[in-house]
Amino acid sequence: MSEINFNPEQEDRLMVFVGRDKVRDCINGIISKRERLREFSHAGREVSTRDNLEVEFSALLREIVDLVGDLQSAMKQDDLDLRTWQKNFTTVHDDRWSLGAEEIRGPLIPFLRGSLEPILRFVVAPDLPENVVALFLTIPGLKELLKRETHGHWGYHYHYLDAKERRSDTLLTFARQLKTLPDGQNVKVVTWERHGETSLFAARAATWGANKRASVYRACVGDSSKRNLNDFKRPAKDSQALWPV
Repeated sequence: MSEINFNPEQEDRLMVFVGRDKVRDCINGIISKRERLREFSHAGREVSTRDNLEVEFSALLREIVDLVGDLQSAMKQDDLDLRTWQKNFTTVHDDRWSLGAEEIRGPLIPFLRGSLEPILRFVVAPDLPENVVALFLTIPGLKELLKRETHGHWGYHYHYLDAKERRSDTLLTFARQLKTLPDGQNVKVVTWERHGETSLFAARAATWGANKRASVYRACVGDSSKRNLNDFKRPAKDSQALWPV
């Protein structure tokens, strides 16, 4: 991530601006609520009030977005546009930025010789305004909060674990469209893909037999009853149908 250079006059103006109550309160609020999200994310999969946790998690996300809007408004009001101070504005302009992502992990869902780990992944403050990104890049300790957005990596999904509860390289989610079976029934389609996170073994889902595929499918569909298909992570371009095939 490239540094932003200031002349002394610009730097003095920035320090005065950041020291103002409105901006300081917005920044402190964002940092505080972002840390609270991280605490929720580390609460563990055994949380019995998971539905309430998701509600509180969502409320914090909305509050952070509101604070980002307040911060942007304060910057516009004071006519502070840090983008004009950069020698190379492409660092901010050519990417979409957020304040990272957090996950809520649910209780394991057993199936034939394994289990699923349900995961709900949230992006924090997606599509940050460019001027806010530029401000965060200038303040030590804040630029570490910024992350380039990777689209399609949010939403509800499952990680496949073996009988020893070891995480595999395989992620499962639902296709956006239902599939019509020969008997005319419209059913959900579970897809699988490999993820880039830490894993302990290769699941080789492509080699699974019909019994295992059907067992995993029933576990996914049973857990998905309270959610819309749009709540799930969008399948990757190289994903494959697990069941029905």
